[in-house]
Amino acid sequence: MPPPQKGYKVINHRDTQYRWIMRNLRGVNELLVEASAPVNGQILIAELPRIVSYDMVTQAIDFANAHGWKPNEAGAPLRCKHRRMGFQMTED
Repeated sequence: MPPPQKGYKVINHRDTQYRWIMRNLRGVNELLVEASAPVNGQILIAELPRIVSYDMVTQAIDFANAHGWKPNEAGAPLRCKHRRMGFQMTED
């Protein structure tokens, strides 16, 4: 069953449409990104700092695509974290 649509925002980045939402769990900002079309595709979860800009969404997508994120295929979520110098992969 696909996730609920409420609260998700749509972004077109490099000719691909993604859905994203920002949430705050346990005082940590998280960005969830997935491709709009596929159901049960791999999700990107990026931990963000307190102050967030819209550009971080596209930076997270570019970083994930460069590090093997496959939003059109099923798989475990890809996790990364924003640091001062950009995004870095994190271990579960």
